[in-house]
Amino acid sequence: MSPQVNGEVHPSSATLSHITGYPVVNDSIAYFKKNPYGQRSIELSDSAYQTFAKPFLPYFNKPYQYVSPYVQKADAIGDDALSRIDERLPVLKKPTDELVSDSKAIITFPVRKGLETKDHMFEIYNSEYKKVGGEGLVTSGKALISAGLVVTSEALVWIGDVFRASKIQAKERSNDLSQRASSD
Repeated sequence: MSPQVNGEVHPSSATLSHITGYPVVNDSIAYFKKNPYGQRSIELSDSAYQTFAKPFLPYFNKPYQYVSPYVQKADAIGDDALSRIDERLPVLKKPTDELVSDSKAIITFPVRKGLETKDHMFEIYNSEYKKVGGEGLVTSGKALISAGLVVTSEALVWIGDVFRASKIQAKERSNDLSQRASSD
């Protein structure tokens, strides 16, 4: 049965309760209620409800009795669907601050990697420039070419590591499959 407040029965919904249980939704609602524009829109909505909808609610009691079991079943299905979504997407239960920081980290990842790469390139160039010694255009050119070779060798080593890891993974998978085939 729905709870009564001031003599009025307020319907409850498991689906709506589930949705408002998500930290992002809950924080958004709290922010909206604190915002002056949000407060004003809530006041206007309540005023419109009290003026236009509330006088007609008694007329819907009889038809609602016939529809009520279907509404409750739809609410239960919605709640079950949200529970299954929660199992597959546990990120929905994370606090809002954590979601914001994770999102910022994902969004700024390319910029950070680009800056790290730029810094690494300049470190290599400066070290090669010191190794070559001297000053002038020829020294800069030699340092640039040797820095390019160093970066190329680092890239080839990284690519080799990736290929070796995938080769090992493929070998393990093929061994697992052959063991399964021989045991069946």
